[in-house]
Amino acid sequence: MNGAPPGPPGGDPPGQAGGDPTGPPGGDPTGQAGPAVTGDWDGLAVIGSGRGGGAGRGDDTGRDDDTGRGGGVLWLHGYTMGAAIWPPLWRHLPGRGHVAVDLPWHGRSRPLRGGEDRAALADLLAGRALEAGVRHVVALSFGTVVALEMALRHPRAFASWTLAAPSYAGGPQERAVERHYLDLALLHRSAGSRARTAALWMSCRPIFGGIAARPAAHSALADVIGRHAWDELAGAGIRPLLEPRQPVARLSAVAAPLLVLVGDGELPAHRACAETIAAAAPGGALRVLPGTGHLALLEEPRAALRIVGAHLAGAEHGGPPDPAPAEVSR
Repeated sequence: MNGAPPGPPGGDPPGQAGGDPTGPPGGDPTGQAGPAVTGDWDGLAVIGSGRGGGAGRGDDTGRDDDTGRGGGVLWLHGYTMGAAIWPPLWRHLPGRGHVAVDLPWHGRSRPLRGGEDRAALADLLAGRALEAGVRHVVALSFGTVVALEMALRHPRAFASWTLAAPSYAGGPQERAVERHYLDLALLHRSAGSRARTAALWMSCRPIFGGIAARPAAHSALADVIGRHAWDELAGAGIRPLLEPRQPVARLSAVAAPLLVLVGDGELPAHRACAETIAAAAPGGALRVLPGTGHLALLEEPRAALRIVGAHLAGAEHGGPPDPAPAEVSR
């Protein structure tokens, strides 16, 4: 499924994206008070901003529900990435608590358990996020499949949704990317190294072409993907998260504002998913970020987070979104 694998397609932060300095390792990459906190949601690794949006029940840092000037935000990453891609972006949304989770098979998290499916994962994340004081959900690519499941199963639980480069289970496919996933699986079965598998994956220009034009961001993301274990390519992997088809039309029950964000160089299949999702949700709006590709949120974080920040503020205060230099459609 394009940015999310059709059957079987983490880590640490891509660090700096789009030329935005993040500070030295070990410092506070969020631009907020306090060090990053860590936690665990039933075997899923969690990081937080250290100011609000605490990891909630099960962490070893204590709960912190002080979300500053705005509600807490849950961040869900793309395929082969991980929770720690997000802290460099948090400086663009100051005054909020942030929580990011490593999805199954990614970063420091466990794989899917026997019998665990998309619904079970969505229920787990929604429950723990609400306990942690989260009011908003932001997701990228593969992470949008999980976020959509949360929205479909808990349509009134959160104040807003942001889906960047979205997919949905059973949605349109990009043939060139599907061939790449097949090649990844074949290489894994032939005992290909992590380095070779990561290099093959990142040679997929439909996914990584936009960020490849930004050398610092591309290099940092390559370092992240180079540490991905690829264990999900064996057996059923993450297929239980991608089947059956998601009933996108049921987003009609989601009254909260739902922002769909894509680059103007987005893959046609993802653009089609974006249009379908935005049209299905009563509060849906599609925004297009000029000069970016599939990973627009990481390619131009300042511009992207200006749009996201206005969306969150509008959801909380009922005001119109702040105009931004991006195409607006519905």
